Amino acid sequence: MVKSLFNMFKKPKAGSELLTELDITRVVGAADDESEMPVANEAELEPAEAVENWKQNDLDLLQTTWQACCDKPQDVDSDDAFRRALHNLHGASGAYGGGALTRLSGSLQELVSSVDDLQAEAALVNLHVQACRAAAFGDGSAADEVADAVCQALEDQVRGRLHG
Repeated sequence: MVKSLFNMFKKPKAGSELLTELDITRVVGAADDESEMPVANEAELEPAEAVENWKQNDLDLLQTTWQACCDKPQDVDSDDAFRRALHNLHGASGAYGGGALTRLSGSLQELVSSVDDLQAEAALVNLHVQACRAAAFGDGSAADEVADAVCQALEDQVRGRLHG
């Protein structure tokens, strides 16, 4: 699984612009000097540990960018960064185990893609962000039942706001 993820980062062939927008600093971290980019030493981590680290990085980025939106509600860059962080989290959520995290990030993405002003739905967005973090702590037992109930309630709220 990790090998297939790294295959996505192979250098594109000459003339290919497929990966020109790819930013993997959320996975490997940003370097102070671009000539000395850090190299993720995946050999030291079990695949499950690496995926868990990526999931936590994506959740941290979602939280941080949402906080930036709240701190500076009129800042278009913060808004865009939050939307990208959400898009990345939702896209990777299947690799992170799916379940509640996929449902919550999907519900949040439906809401975010349907509104221009995130602050108008700040309470509902915040609940989703916090629920995404909480879903990451599920252990596959009773936590799944609670997560399902939370997912259903938030999905119903989004549908009610958007279609109701």
